Amino acid sequence: MKRTDLNEAVQSYLNKGGKITKLPDGPDFRFQAYGVSVKPSNKVDLTSMEDPGSKKQAEVFESSKL
Repeated sequence: MKRTDLNEAVQSYLNKGGKITKLPDGPDFRFQAYGVSVKPSNKVDLTSMEDPGSKKQAEVFESSKL
């Protein structure tokens, strides 16, 4: 479809009572350098590198040994 065909089709649609509405803006996928802010805290999470299931898995492994 050429640009002239498109313009004619849109003009005919509008002449017949059609309306063109703007769609809502979608998500912004552009990089936002400061898009997320976290409050600074003196607390340190000591369990951040710990697997939550590791103790239970170790117990099951030890109990299943022959």
